[in-house]
Amino acid sequence: MKNLTIIVAVSCCLLIGCAAFSKKAKMEKYGRTFDSYQIAMRISDLNAVCRFVDSSVMSREDCLKQFGDIKLVDFKIMDTQVDEEKMEVTQDIKVSYHFLDNVRIKDREYKQTWHYLEDSEKWLLKDGPPQFE
Repeated sequence: MKNLTIIVAVSCCLLIGCAAFSKKAKMEKYGRTFDSYQIAMRISDLNAVCRFVDSSVMSREDCLKQFGDIKLVDFKIMDTQVDEEKMEVTQDIKVSYHFLDNVRIKDREYKQTWHYLEDSEKWLLKDGPPQFE
């Protein structure tokens, strides 16, 4: 009986440890994904940026239309909230941009939410970019 109790206790610890490791691995994957996204935003590679938007929410073509003819000048993360239970990361973003036919710089603040898709094992944006005016 004592051996069974020990086996059950060790098994529980292993399961809890595996779950914690799994969350950590997913959050590390988020870090790598966001680094790539941030580089694409900073160099204004909007085609690459749109690859990070969940296609069930917005097609790549519609994402590119949201950006229009702009050049991103600056990209800042103002705040980040992480919900590891739901595997979501919500960020307050501030971008500076200008239209290609006008050099007047404008600022735009918006929220974006990343979520982890278990089936594809990817982090994607739940929402596309805002409309730039």
